[in-house]
Amino acid sequence: MRSAEFADGNIPSATLSDPVIDIDVRTSTLPGLQGPVGPTVVSISGEIDASNSSEIDSRIQSLFARRVDVVIDMTGVTFIGSCGLWAVVGLPQIARTYGVGCAVVTSVAVDRLLRVVNHCRPAWVFDLCSDAANALAAEGVWLAS
Repeated sequence: MRSAEFADGNIPSATLSDPVIDIDVRTSTLPGLQGPVGPTVVSISGEIDASNSSEIDSRIQSLFARRVDVVIDMTGVTFIGSCGLWAVVGLPQIARTYGVGCAVVTSVAVDRLLRVVNHCRPAWVFDLCSDAANALAAEGVWLAS
């Protein structure tokens, strides 16, 4: 929006910019199903809402299509809207259809949303990346069921 659209010239702060998100995809050195280097870690930081949740979805599903186990590290997420819940609840279930594992590491903001919406944490949600990778490495364990 342009300031000329407002009589007093003030722009509400919510309209100044879209939420900022950073997505970093890297091969982990954690143990996991993909051999000695472990699963791919997708680190997400910033704010997740309807304006950027589809970018997260497409980046992670492209890894599933390449048959890669994924740890979604959301420890840097400071805000997550209901659209972002898909990354926590839906993507690990989709991973199973590809025959790969997916675990999520949460932040305070993500845990808050899980408490409000689900009243609990799914089995594939962890506090630490190492715990998530170890769960993926457990033979025969599918985190999303």
